[in-house]
Amino acid sequence: MKFKKPNQHGAWAMIIMPVLFGMFATKFNIFQLLFFAGWFMTFFFADHFLFYVKQRKKQIGYLKCALLFLFIAAICYIPTIIYEYKVMMFFLAMLPFGIINYFFAKARNERHIVNDFSAVMIFSIAGVLTYYIQSHQFEWPMIYVFGLSVAYFIGTVFYVKTMIREKKNIHYRNMSWVYHVLLVIVGCFIHPLLLIAFLPSLIRAVILYGKQLKPIKIGVLEIANAVFITIFIGLFFNIIT
Repeated sequence: MKFKKPNQHGAWAMIIMPVLFGMFATKFNIFQLLFFAGWFMTFFFADHFLFYVKQRKKQIGYLKCALLFLFIAAICYIPTIIYEYKVMMFFLAMLPFGIINYFFAKARNERHIVNDFSAVMIFSIAGVLTYYIQSHQFEWPMIYVFGLSVAYFIGTVFYVKTMIREKKNIHYRNMSWVYHVLLVIVGCFIHPLLLIAFLPSLIRAVILYGKQLKPIKIGVLEIANAVFITIFIGLFFNIIT
């Protein structure tokens, strides 16, 4: 059995932020924590399984470790599913995007932007699922939980592309800048707190472009930005709900 340490700093934000958004937007429920624990284990399962899939020379130890994490995740999910069985529909909604991730891993092309967007959808659905655990029904704040998760992470995808793999691609730079400007404008129209939340993302996308930063420094700065955004989106949900 072989354990693989996740090497993407952004992955931690994608695991945590949407779930926190779902918690912020509704009343706390202990089953949300059980789902959160299972969601962490699911991420480790997917990380190990997709790593195994993309290997030319398969190392069965990674698959065994993936199955162990899947088993632990299932144990965490069972109480939540018994409490509210309809959460299964959200797992089913994630499945098509998981299949996309599988095929990109198999093709050893995980950095493709479509693969990134697919992962964004999966993690954003997890935020809506977290909300549903407490609400037991579809409610309008779920639109914000999903939309804010998607909006932030798509911006992060563009930003990271312009800083690492596509740093000389003017097309990606323009898409990133235009997207972040629109994000701030839309946020301003919705609520001033969202303007404040997304403004640092625009600033870092413009100012840091072209700077020679190591991936680990980019990751650390993005974690700081993620914490900032999470705080202000938490305040936003506290006001509107």
